[in-house]
Amino acid sequence: MSSPRTYFASTPIYYVNDVPHPGHAYTTIAADALTRARRLQGHRVFFLTGTDEHGQNIERIAREKGVPEQQYCDGIAAVFQKLWDRLDIRHDRFIRTTDEIHRRGVLKLWDRLVSARTPDGREAVYRGTYAGWYCPRCEAFKDEGELKQPGNLCADHERSCEWTEEENFFFRLSAYDKWLRESITGGAIRIDPAGRRSEVLAMLGQGLQDFSVTRARVKWGIAVPGEPGHVFYVWLDALANYITALGFADDNPFYKTFWVGADERLHLIGKEIIRFHCLAWPAMLQAAALPVPNRFFAHGHLTKEGRKLSKTTGNTIDTDRLLEVYGPDAVRYFLLREGSFGQDWDFTDDAFFRRYNSDLANDLGNLVSRALTMVVRYCGGRVPSPAQTPARLLLAGRGGGAAAGVFERYEALDFAGALAEAWDAVRDLNQQIVRASPWEMAKDPARKAELESFLYALLEEIRWATLTVFPVMPQAASRVFRMLGQASKEPGPDDLSWGRLVPGSALGALEPLFPRLERPGKLAAPAGAKEVPVSEPPASPPAETTQAAPPDAGRVDIADFARLDLRAGEVKAAERVPGSKKLLKLQVDLGDETRQVVAGIAEAYAPEAVLGRKVVLVANLKPAKLMGIESNGMVLAASIGGQPILCTFDSDVPPGTKVK
Repeated sequence: MSSPRTYFASTPIYYVNDVPHPGHAYTTIAADALTRARRLQGHRVFFLTGTDEHGQNIERIAREKGVPEQQYCDGIAAVFQKLWDRLDIRHDRFIRTTDEIHRRGVLKLWDRLVSARTPDGREAVYRGTYAGWYCPRCEAFKDEGELKQPGNLCADHERSCEWTEEENFFFRLSAYDKWLRESITGGAIRIDPAGRRSEVLAMLGQGLQDFSVTRARVKWGIAVPGEPGHVFYVWLDALANYITALGFADDNPFYKTFWVGADERLHLIGKEIIRFHCLAWPAMLQAAALPVPNRFFAHGHLTKEGRKLSKTTGNTIDTDRLLEVYGPDAVRYFLLREGSFGQDWDFTDDAFFRRYNSDLANDLGNLVSRALTMVVRYCGGRVPSPAQTPARLLLAGRGGGAAAGVFERYEALDFAGALAEAWDAVRDLNQQIVRASPWEMAKDPARKAELESFLYALLEEIRWATLTVFPVMPQAASRVFRMLGQASKEPGPDDLSWGRLVPGSALGALEPLFPRLERPGKLAAPAGAKEVPVSEPPASPPAETTQAAPPDAGRVDIADFARLDLRAGEVKAAERVPGSKKLLKLQVDLGDETRQVVAGIAEAYAPEAVLGRKVVLVANLKPAKLMGIESNGMVLAASIGGQPILCTFDSDVPPGTKVK
């Protein structure tokens, strides 16, 4: 791991025009995961988030609700903070633009700006008159080319913009064109992904316009000293939070350490606010002779039905119900695993459900359950005592460890890539269990040392794999650590060494990690929305018959059911059937024999994904040929939306066990 560094990381501060939606959670979870990954490696990090609470839009909403602006802001800010608690967000400060520490910091920044001079010697701030189209919800003026016609609509909110003329103070952004270009192309200001960097450079190529930093027609804001009727505009007021929260007004040690002295000052932002963050904000700081941010990451939008999530447009997802059904770790995992953080991707209920059961319940949950159950069964519930230092099974065998690769992905904000690597390790460990067959070792007393060495290495690998997913799933990881008998504490760099499990120490109480779920109802409708009932088609008239239907038609009695020989089996080998998209050829261990079975599950399961899985097999079914291949039995699976889901067990069941 690298030597300790000092980092500042922030989300945007979120506008309190409404309660939070998953788009807000998306950015904040990412920042939290990055912060945890860095702290786990021993780095110092200050993680900032908060709320933007001033402006004309807030005045309007509070007036419509019949409450004072501060009371309205207090209520919405509390909702954000409650959601961050439910999602296990561990920020260092939640800044509000109505906080006194923020107000004093904005005034100090303003003092520096009004006395500043541009590179060509002009005043950095000047008085002027602006006329143009203004979107109250963006709190931004729009160029003609940015509007959707007809109706002069804001492209983001799809609401009409207002023609506005007023006298304000302006920041002379146009004078910083050369400095910004050199800083970005030279790497002093890093903008990722590369496409966003190109967008910012294209904005520079079109020429920069000076922008307003005060408003004369807005009352709810921080008053401009000596200018009655003026308040600071959002792009000075809100952007300043990144330094005011650190105690800029008083030269607080946090400001000196995590802004002035930081190795990296990172802003995680949505792609729609790159203009002001990547151009206006660094230029204002440069004018004020203050350190500028040196890294931006502008992520894509989380969408639903191809459109950005937005309370304003009514296109949203019920975050509370997601948390109720799946829990915080699953929500964090899905949002960072399903799509690339730098690109737009579309939320669907089906994708969430499949990934929960496949990745969390089947892969990770099954691995932990199998390993710990074997330790309970074969080692009395205590960490085995290996006869010698066991060779590492997986992570050290990948050129220094898969863990190092995962942390490199986190650092690049490639969360999907980090989790993909972590899940490669999880799946490989499941296959290691199949290949080693510890239950066979347990049958032979002479192999006890071999068994305990294997199980010790397996537990250590699980501990390491859990460390790699801890930044994204802290609560689930903590439960695994407790089951491994580890102390209840935040993991740190000392835990990233091999052999931390103490032989002979007792495991903690075993508990389900991610229980499999039956398919829930639709989740994407906002809370309170009414579901439209689906009418059942009229029943067909009964066919005419001369015989009365027998009682309980279609049911079987217990004697008929007893004729089925259902047994637990373990998949030892799997391959695709040539020429078929649906069929896999399986070799299934039934304890006293191995059966060849052809199963129609290939569209849902890759061959390697079923290796080592315990399945339910109809063992006394007559042989049949499928695509010319003999099948001796049938693997049971549910079918949801045409997709098979294998029937399995939530504990380790020996092959051949009869299912009743």
